Amino acid sequence: MSLLLAVLFLALFISAIVRGKFSYGKADYDFHEHPVQFVIVVVFILGVSALCFYRFLVEMEFIR
Repeated sequence: MSLLLAVLFLALFISAIVRGKFSYGKADYDFHEHPVQFVIVVVFILGVSALCFYRFLVEMEFIR
């Protein structure tokens, strides 16, 4: 499950970087209109993806 979440958040991160915008719920984040908020949210998404991948590595006992 952790690996699936990591891949999903990484896909969301890559999609946001490539397109320069993304929508979640009723909020639209666009790099050209709100660069600070966009960067904060994208870094948060990348952090969640890294955390999920770390949890996957711990669950599979690659890291102790």
